[in-house]
Amino acid sequence: MRTFFTSFVIFLAAIAVLPAQKRSITEKDLWDFVWIGDPQVSPDGSRVAFVRVTVNEKKEGYNTSIWWVPTSGGEEPHQLTKGDHDSTPRWAPDGKFLLFARATEKDGKPEPPQLSILPMAGGDSFSFTDLPKGASNPVWSPDGKTIAFTSETNAEDLAKQEKKKKKEEELKKAVSATSPSSSPEASKSPAEKNAATKTASDEAAKKAEAESEHESDVRVITRAVYREDNEGYADPKRPAHIWTIQAPRNADEKVQPKQLTFGRFDEGNVFWSKDGAQIYFVSLHVDEPYYQQPKSELYAISASGGAATKLNVIDMDLGQLSLSPDGKQLAFVASVTQPVNSYTQPDLWIVDLNPNAKPAEIKPCSEFALRKIRPSSFIRFPRRHGSTICLCWIDNPEMARQAFRSHPTRSRNS
Repeated sequence: MRTFFTSFVIFLAAIAVLPAQKRSITEKDLWDFVWIGDPQVSPDGSRVAFVRVTVNEKKEGYNTSIWWVPTSGGEEPHQLTKGDHDSTPRWAPDGKFLLFARATEKDGKPEPPQLSILPMAGGDSFSFTDLPKGASNPVWSPDGKTIAFTSETNAEDLAKQEKKKKKEEELKKAVSATSPSSSPEASKSPAEKNAATKTASDEAAKKAEAESEHESDVRVITRAVYREDNEGYADPKRPAHIWTIQAPRNADEKVQPKQLTFGRFDEGNVFWSKDGAQIYFVSLHVDEPYYQQPKSELYAISASGGAATKLNVIDMDLGQLSLSPDGKQLAFVASVTQPVNSYTQPDLWIVDLNPNAKPAEIKPCSEFALRKIRPSSFIRFPRRHGSTICLCWIDNPEMARQAFRSHPTRSRNS
């Protein structure tokens, strides 16, 4: 009996130390996933800022925040921002500020994102745009004094916003004038005064919101492509245009955005010339381009505004544009359009920033390709199977050749 008991105890102990049995992944595991994206290396190369993505508490959407980690390794990532919808980190050219987009929530739903800045020397972040349709895709000028971005805000939106602000000011004055006199201002503590002011402001804002013009939710669909995943309904009346704004250095510095481009067509893929005198962008002046083969039009406009100049028309849908260090060539990722396939792998291309220049494909692992590139050489490896494409410019051609040799060969159909 004792032998049986001893054996039973040993059996239980063995079960206790057995590793947990592996199981297959399920759909509920998605709630515990953590993703990272949009990595941005600081100008001195010592840190990388990135976006951390998690599933929110209600398990109905995602929260995004900005973190950073030293490139030397050996340290855990550090959280930089506390917002629930922070994205698009962009380092200032001197590395002293981190620009990003922040979307706050109203009635449980995210508002359009606005631009914010975080001083890297210390202090809280602050937002400095307030456009009705938000601000996205910010890009620093080379001198760090100006920021270019895109927004779908139009003149009608600005007029409504200004009208609403005036209404709020009128209501605040009316609330203050009709408040009970039983509690004189002199007898109130600073905390009570602040609370009363905030209450009056909130009441005025709510009343102005209720009295503002009602926007109908009826949509008249006139185009074949009228909505996109994660974007919602498209609004042809509000194309994305390019704006600029002076980069503030603190929350007390008030700045006003300036619209640079106009018209009925979207603009995007914004980047600055090396001297900061011009802004390049991609557009396509076709009302319904999905009826045609992909095509992109490359434009340039003065940083101070004016008429845009068309530089080139490329028979591909350009993406992930990057200007060479000498400012004379443009690298981009695109897929060929002929022959027509259900899917074509994207490749790396390069084109001179001269009018009507022809793009040249840069195939991985081709040392001959390096001869097509100027002395400020670059290399980019398209990483397939859904992973992120990495881009870096290499000033040393021999380093570029070594990088080509070390990269595994992939054919177009791999």
